[in-house]
Amino acid sequence: MGAEKKKYYLVCNSHLDPVWMWDWDEGASAALSTFYQAEKLLSESDFVFCHNEALLYEYIEEYSPAIFSAIQEQVKAGKWKIMGGWYLQPDCNLPSGESFVRQIRRGRKYFSEKFNARPTVAVNFDSFGHSVGLVQILKKTGYEGYLCCRPMSWDKDMSPLPDTEFIWRGKDGSEIKVSRVDDLTLYCSGFGTAKSDLERKAQLYKEKSVGLLLWGVGNHGGNPSRKDISDVNEMISTGKLGGEECEIKHSTPEEYFSAAKYEKVFDKSMQPCLIGCYASMSAVKQTHVKLENALFETEKICSLAYMNGLINDYPEKTFTDAERALCKFEFHDLLAGTVCRAAEESSLLLAGEALTRLKKEYDKAFFAYCEQHEKADEGEFPIFVFNGSPYKRKAVIEGEFLIPDSLVSDTRQYSLTVKQNGKIVRSQVIKEGVNINYDRRKRVIFVGELPAGDVARFDVTVKITPKKQFVKPAEIVEEDCFKTASIGRETGLLRLSFGKKTLAENAFCPVMFDDYPDPWGWGMRKIGTNPVDFGLSSCDKGIFAGLKNVNVVEDGDVVTEVEALYEQNCSFVRMDYKIYKDFPYIDVTADVLWNEKDKGLKLRIPTPLKGAFIGQIPYACDEFEKNGEEITAHRFIGVEDGENVLYVANDCAYSFSADENGLYVTLLRGVAYCAHPIGDRPLLEKDRYVPFVEDGRHTFRFRIGYCKRSEVENAVQEFVTKKDGLNYFPHGDTKERKKFEISNRAISLSACYYEDGEYVLRLFNNNSVAETARIGCGGVTAEWSFGKYEVKTVLFNGKRFEEKKVWL
Repeated sequence: MGAEKKKYYLVCNSHLDPVWMWDWDEGASAALSTFYQAEKLLSESDFVFCHNEALLYEYIEEYSPAIFSAIQEQVKAGKWKIMGGWYLQPDCNLPSGESFVRQIRRGRKYFSEKFNARPTVAVNFDSFGHSVGLVQILKKTGYEGYLCCRPMSWDKDMSPLPDTEFIWRGKDGSEIKVSRVDDLTLYCSGFGTAKSDLERKAQLYKEKSVGLLLWGVGNHGGNPSRKDISDVNEMISTGKLGGEECEIKHSTPEEYFSAAKYEKVFDKSMQPCLIGCYASMSAVKQTHVKLENALFETEKICSLAYMNGLINDYPEKTFTDAERALCKFEFHDLLAGTVCRAAEESSLLLAGEALTRLKKEYDKAFFAYCEQHEKADEGEFPIFVFNGSPYKRKAVIEGEFLIPDSLVSDTRQYSLTVKQNGKIVRSQVIKEGVNINYDRRKRVIFVGELPAGDVARFDVTVKITPKKQFVKPAEIVEEDCFKTASIGRETGLLRLSFGKKTLAENAFCPVMFDDYPDPWGWGMRKIGTNPVDFGLSSCDKGIFAGLKNVNVVEDGDVVTEVEALYEQNCSFVRMDYKIYKDFPYIDVTADVLWNEKDKGLKLRIPTPLKGAFIGQIPYACDEFEKNGEEITAHRFIGVEDGENVLYVANDCAYSFSADENGLYVTLLRGVAYCAHPIGDRPLLEKDRYVPFVEDGRHTFRFRIGYCKRSEVENAVQEFVTKKDGLNYFPHGDTKERKKFEISNRAISLSACYYEDGEYVLRLFNNNSVAETARIGCGGVTAEWSFGKYEVKTVLFNGKRFEEKKVWL
């Protein structure tokens, strides 16, 4: 018998970015044209068309029902294949683990309901790299394979992948098969050049028995020409490709994955190949963090309120719409910051609408909780705050309220006392958020105990006392049971020690770098050159005129707050430090007025610690090189110190680096919209003003702290989900309420929502060692063991907990 012929599996597709150099409406228009033409070609030709992304099908269903019905018939006939099964092709580094679950959940629901389809190979052709945190998510949502194109092998700075096909192993030990198509035209072929493109692509598999050939037209939608289809079908009929006899067939990713061999193992992230984009377009990135947090926290409070009978209807439609908005917002060109200005603006409006609706549902559930408390006594101002953590904790809370009578006096003031359950707690009056020069609107910061998964109440009483003179300390040094923190009068920078161990020295210095207007960062591994430290402002011009460049603005029983004012070139930075007393962390805010182009902005955080450089990734924590190269991480980075970690939490950034001297957070890049390098051509024309993406005012929030490595995930979640307390006057009765509680702070509750008559909990161990935890609610308990970096989906029906092995 002769040798078995090589087999090539052809997957025809049409890559279509719903937003990029164009806005969403043009993306929808392109989808309508593409899908119309694809269905027409299928009706007159013999080939198979594959397409993913539920969002695009939603466009067709809404705007052209006739085309949608025709596509449904083609799917039934087997000529049109639903591919991938996600809502769209998101960025595959920046979304949280839970966001990836929602991308899959939303797509799975849609394709199941509309086409009775359930793809088992996930497809993200164009995403700029792929986090290893995806492996466990793919495996537990029922996928068998993953098909991608980037990063490309011709990028010499990339760590090589082991093969075109390999087994991808996640941080928890999960494994999934991966095929990476590595060709100049990636997922598509040229219009009218399919034959020559496929002959070139076949060379990738010359040493293999099977090959996967992607063809079709992109990047703004479109389909192969009739000539392309004729040429491809002729190749199939003659059984020749590139002069080689072979078997060629129209196919799907699933069929190829069943035939290919996957042997070599890869256990790292497929590195981001366009690293500059993870620090571009900060407004989009910060809004993404807000939308993630708002959705997941609102689901938690509404689920608990519904369980306790405090609200009659679970707001499923609001959550569905918000989930769709989140998924759209995570599209890889948008979240990466490489879209045009119109797309940025319309996308921020899209997220804003979802945030507004989520806020309304959050308030409804929150007020229902507050109303379960007794009426306030005369002269009391109750302040309530919700704790979404599944454990009791001590916290610093801030809140504002309005006293009925204004006090206009230079010698008297309103003084406040805060109580919890009748006991006085530490408190301090701080500057309110308005600037009316009388004493009426009050802002108070205090320390209280927050019960697990419940609303805590604090009662504020007011009396008039003689006005105290604010005496500012000569030296800015705070020492408590956890730490010693100081701010240098000559530098405005932070020194932080725990016990006798120095953790940071001259930290949070703003640094300006030379940069490049390309938002992708083609060819970059490091962001910026020629660093220049911002100097303390002379305070003789601009927004800082007449101020002190290092100034204590608050000092009391709860917090010492210090601001340091800097300037460089045409830009200004205000660093604000809140040094909480008897807490193992400090909150730091950077307010930036940015007026630069071709420049970048980082914060430098030197540390003498020599442990591993780590950062949060989707449902895991990764270790990175201290080589100055830019990496992507989520809500924290840190340096390990034995069983502890010095962490820097954020709700605003995704781009970081480290060297042997410390950590860097990249805040801004002075880039232009869609400034894409094309050969040696000028990146920007110099004949007119071009708007740069980051012009204007920005705020970035951080927390620097020191805790057990096993507890950093929850410590950071406390910071990211922190809300002000709200003044509310209740009229109800205090009642015992059900809530989810977890015995081990190494385990976090990343999501809690109500679906199909049960409460869905996502429980996560972000540690490299196994953990055990007891979960309880309403007298029902269960104990679970978690492997390293393991995520579990657990269902609760009010009577029992049950793990769901395949999540979706």
